Formats: sequence, C-alpha cells, structure tokens
Amino acid sequence: MSDQRISVASCQVELVLANGADIIGDTFLQLHGEHISGVQRVDELLNGDDNFLPIQIDQSVELVNLEQVISLRTTYDAEWFSLLSLGVEHSVRVEPLHGLPFDATIYANLPNGKTRVKDFLNQQEQFLPFICDDKVIFLARDKILKVKD
Repeated sequence: MSDQRISVASCQVELVLANGADIIGDTFLQLHGEHISGVQRVDELLNGDDNFLPIQIDQSVELVNLEQVISLRTTYDAEWFSLLSLGVEHSVRVEPLHGLPFDATIYANLPNGKTRVKDFLNQQEQFLPFICDDKVIFLARDKILKVKD
C-alpha cells in the first residue's frame, strides 16, 4: 500500500437524501479541476464518474451514494465560476422530491442556441445548479418533481 496522499481542499456542503436525512459536512476537492485551472468544483464531483461522495462529519468520513442524493447545497462563493452565470437568466420555482419548494435563478446557455428552462432541465448532467440567494443548490435531475418558469 502506498503512503502517497493527494492534496485536497475541503468545502462545506449540506445534503438532503432520498430517505429525508440531512447531512452537513465537508467534501474534498482536488487542487486542480478536471476542465479548468484551479480547485475542482463541486459540480465536477457530482457529475463525474464516481458513484459515492466522501463527506467528513466530525472526525469520520462517510461515503454517500450519489443516486440517493436529492440535493447538495454549498455557498455561492465556494462554487462560483464564470460559466455558472453565463446565458439567459430565468427565475424559477422548484419543487424537489423531498423538501419545500424554493425560488431560484438558473442560467441557460447550451449548444445550438438552447436557452429555455426546458433545455436547461433536459441536459445530460445528473445534478443541475440552481442559485438561491448566496447558495448554489445542486438538484438531482431525476429528483425534481416540477419547475415553474
């Protein structure tokens, strides 16, 4: 076994799971993101190839099955990147599978001029970003009941 460690940064997150449980802890971001320079983004973790997300709670680490995550919330400052707010702005009301409906902002800027709310919701990403005040809420696309434009 190797003693080699990968340098990471931590990011506080709040998760809502399909069973209704709430988890607050830190997840780990690599210091170099997959698609851009700088620290890995939370959306890269959520929409990557891994099925489990490590969450540190107190001094222990739990591996959370991403298929059971309804939403992950983090601060806007922690997740901000220029593409997050690029495109046509839409104010929406979102009703997740579990939890109360909330008002949010989305930005639609997809290939071939697709800028509608419908286009944003139908993209291939497993988790979609919704901006709500000073937070970014990543909702599992298949755990969204409805969105009002």
